[in-house]
Amino acid sequence: MPIDEEQILIGVNQKDEKVWSDFYDRYYPALCSYVAKLLRTSDGVEDLVQEVFIALWEGNKVFSDIKELTAYTYRACYNNTLIYIRNHHLHATILNTIAKDAQEWDEEALYAITVREEVIRQLYCHIEQLPTEQRKIMLLRMEGHSWEQIAVILGISINTVKTQKSRSYKFLRSRLDDSTYLIPLFLLYL
Repeated sequence: MPIDEEQILIGVNQKDEKVWSDFYDRYYPALCSYVAKLLRTSDGVEDLVQEVFIALWEGNKVFSDIKELTAYTYRACYNNTLIYIRNHHLHATILNTIAKDAQEWDEEALYAITVREEVIRQLYCHIEQLPTEQRKIMLLRMEGHSWEQIAVILGISINTVKTQKSRSYKFLRSRLDDSTYLIPLFLLYL
């Protein structure tokens, strides 16, 4: 049975190894994607994200809610990426671009980016809970395929795709129901 966000929060705060493993599995891919976008390369991404997890594990910070934990984790990745770029003198243009972007970003913009990445992470987590056929359809849709293309790729009728899509949407909406701000964003990705 999947661990819910409240259990993750408690487990992270108490340094529960089993919960930390689930926390890592849920957040690691999204954080790698986030850091790769900042770096504009995949070089060093995994190390930077792993350093954040290590610092969280070794640190004494206690989080009051899952939003604080998520925001802190993304912010730590952002800061580590800037330090990495500065220390490794990676492409001065990247640093200049990020610095320029950071000046233009206000707190709301940074929050919006964090929410967007979190929506994607949550979608992937919930998609993994779908039955195999529905999961395949949703993952292909997340890759940008049209419903007709998905039918051809999977060798099924368009009606089957539409039925499975409808069932998947119903399931995903029920999972995202407590996060009303996520539903409009969820619809943008699917």
